[in-house]
Amino acid sequence: MQELTDPSPISPNTGSSPASGRPSVLLVNPPITHAQRTGPLGPIIKNLYFNSPPLGIAYIAGLLESKGMRVRLMDAAVEGFSPEETVEKIIHWQPDILGLTSTSNFFCNAIELGQAVKKVLPGITTVLGGPHVSSQAEQAMARPCFDFACIGEGEYTTLDLVETLANERDPGSVEGIAFRRNGRIHQTARRPLIATLDDLPPPARHLLPLDKYVAQPNDGPYLPKMAMISSRGCPFKCIFCDHGTYGNTYRSFSAPRIVDEMEELVTRYGARDIAFVDSLFMISDKRVRGIVTEILDRCIKVHWTCTIRANIASRELLALMKEAGCWRVRIGVESGNQQVLDFIKKEVTKEEIREVAGAAADLGLHPKAFFMVGHPTETEQTIQDSIDFACSLPLTDITVQINTPLPGAPQFEIYQRYGESVSDNLEDYTFWQPVFIPRGLSREKIEEFFRKFYLSFYLRPIIAWRHLTMLRRPSDIQRYARALGLLFQRFIRTRVDAVFHTSKQA
Repeated sequence: MQELTDPSPISPNTGSSPASGRPSVLLVNPPITHAQRTGPLGPIIKNLYFNSPPLGIAYIAGLLESKGMRVRLMDAAVEGFSPEETVEKIIHWQPDILGLTSTSNFFCNAIELGQAVKKVLPGITTVLGGPHVSSQAEQAMARPCFDFACIGEGEYTTLDLVETLANERDPGSVEGIAFRRNGRIHQTARRPLIATLDDLPPPARHLLPLDKYVAQPNDGPYLPKMAMISSRGCPFKCIFCDHGTYGNTYRSFSAPRIVDEMEELVTRYGARDIAFVDSLFMISDKRVRGIVTEILDRCIKVHWTCTIRANIASRELLALMKEAGCWRVRIGVESGNQQVLDFIKKEVTKEEIREVAGAAADLGLHPKAFFMVGHPTETEQTIQDSIDFACSLPLTDITVQINTPLPGAPQFEIYQRYGESVSDNLEDYTFWQPVFIPRGLSREKIEEFFRKFYLSFYLRPIIAWRHLTMLRRPSDIQRYARALGLLFQRFIRTRVDAVFHTSKQA
């Protein structure tokens, strides 16, 4: 099933290949430090951050390859490479251009790697991309280890930049970048969003170690599971969401192109389950109906999951999705208090959520819901409302995160009116620890309710029963043992350790 991770490797070199006349490009997802792996969030990092490949840089690699470029991908994080090992591999491969991707909470990892590489390969060209730099270009480019920043969608910007540098043209002509000239940071005009996504080649999954991405333990019985993006952008205005990379304009691959990629995942990579990880899979009944009709017409046999909107999904549409192989739907709920939902501009009602969750459960679609605690207007009562609402719904699973005002999100401009920031360290911006405390709450209360949310939901007989009905083979027992271990490690053992540490100090 597994393809070779490097069918067309880049040989070590000291410059552009004379034969191709094109520079070699290495795109890297930076490594995780030892402190991050072994710290309190280590289990979260392992189970949530590395269950699917970095499709952003894989799309860039796919386009570069289609244009005859020599390109390689390295997911140093999932490979388990240390920062030192990552630098050693970069030294060995000697790419002309090193591209790094970064989210806000792992920006320090990109800086550390960029600095280390520049120290040993001062002539290498470094390009930073990803969600963080797209909203914080000036701040990111203040770091001298980055020569260029790619802002927004990266495919055509990276291609344009690579070709411009190869031909020694002025990088100021490249749309969608920031760079330094004469000690000053220059930012070019933003590149228009890609109008026709079908023009993009598929992501270069064959350059990634696909066997090392491990699905979350409660992500279902159908393995191997692979991730896929069928659209970009989101037109809704939820205040907690950062649209820095893809913007508010919604664009979709065509239904035939989407199902083409699904078919490739099944036939080439052996996928038995496909997770659509779009910001918004269900923009309309028409779009989803077109995709599932294409799946049914082609008789594609694969399980899949997606995110839905409660005010768009109908029982009829959910039934059609089930017929086409969908086995789980994910619902962005965020809060069980209607006033909070209205404040964060979710544009759904609790009644709509309850109706859709009930329909999904009736159809055997194992609904999963996403919640947040710590919204700007949050109180102890509104968080309890969310816990009670989650437990009242026929859900199989939940994911709960702590509201984190990210740069570029609408709430970033207003959150200080409703509480206080308790950390400006981007490493803490994980959604799994408090960095913002709403007025009237405390860090301890947020953490207490966060823990209570998970334990109140999962430590119920009905949840055990719902998961028992999903057991298919002996290996499923191992998955659930891993899930229980994660729950214990994150919410019980860490609490006991904290109490013991406090009592010892007293």
